[in-house]
Amino acid sequence: MTGASGFLGSHLAEALVARGERVRALVRPTSNTAHLQSLGVELAYGDLTDGQSLRTALEGIERVYHCAALVADWGDSWAAFRAANVTGLRSLLEAALAVGVHRFIHVSTSDVYGYPDHPVDETAPYRLRGWPYGDTKIAGEQLVWAYYHEHGLPITIVRPVTVYGPRSIPFVVEIVALLKRGSMAYIGGGRKPAGLGYVTNVVDLLLRAADSERSLGQAYNASDGSNITWRQYVGRLAAIVGAPNPRLVIPYRPAYLAGWAMERIYAALRIKTRPLLTRLAVELMGTDQAFTIDKARRELGYEPAVDFDEGMRRVEVWLRERNAL
Repeated sequence: MTGASGFLGSHLAEALVARGERVRALVRPTSNTAHLQSLGVELAYGDLTDGQSLRTALEGIERVYHCAALVADWGDSWAAFRAANVTGLRSLLEAALAVGVHRFIHVSTSDVYGYPDHPVDETAPYRLRGWPYGDTKIAGEQLVWAYYHEHGLPITIVRPVTVYGPRSIPFVVEIVALLKRGSMAYIGGGRKPAGLGYVTNVVDLLLRAADSERSLGQAYNASDGSNITWRQYVGRLAAIVGAPNPRLVIPYRPAYLAGWAMERIYAALRIKTRPLLTRLAVELMGTDQAFTIDKARRELGYEPAVDFDEGMRRVEVWLRERNAL
């Protein structure tokens, strides 16, 4: 698997080990692998840019879970996104084809739908928005489909929405930091469904997809299927850490224009720190993210096992363990 030292990948590695699977993780020499080593995961040192290291890492592997990606709304160049999410993916697909893996599970994102502001299923078209993350994830998916249709590589695509839980940096650690500083804001009142997916629920869907013959050549949305809003989620985090609920509410359109202006100013001044608002962040928190998971329920028997209350209880336990309350 790739991305095993990251948030989703580390939880997937835990689940695979727990069910007795032999797990090999592609890691860079600079990666923090202490957790993976404690699980007994075999480490294969290499990089998505090194085709030979990929072929070596995939020798004898039946299933590839590709969780690695460059995910950001600010601070990285288009070239960096293309290298990670397109060029590196092509190298991994080539290596998987060369060694004859039995299934390639590609972790994509609901960002490929381009934030339509209404629930859509997996038949919805791609929508390019001119942002490096979403646009390169679309290009990556197109590559995966090409290797399936043109080369017969057995693939399945999973499109998570907003994945949260213990060890989440963007949706737990960073929001907690904003709450404690009093700089967290609600976009459009925070009343749009956030498309939350507790991390082990998403992992369960990944495993079901990998185990199923029916998932061959298919794509699946991944979330909890709930209508929990950003106001509910952020408000619960605030209560957990004892911070005030955000008082700042910015209407969607002014927030989007402010994000656009901040991006232009920061780029012109070559400021590396993240702006208070970006267009992608405004879209994420200001549009309806309740993408349907009916297909996963129908074809894979997927039913989220961890509900919102239990998920937030586990987040609180984790924050308490790292003395972040």
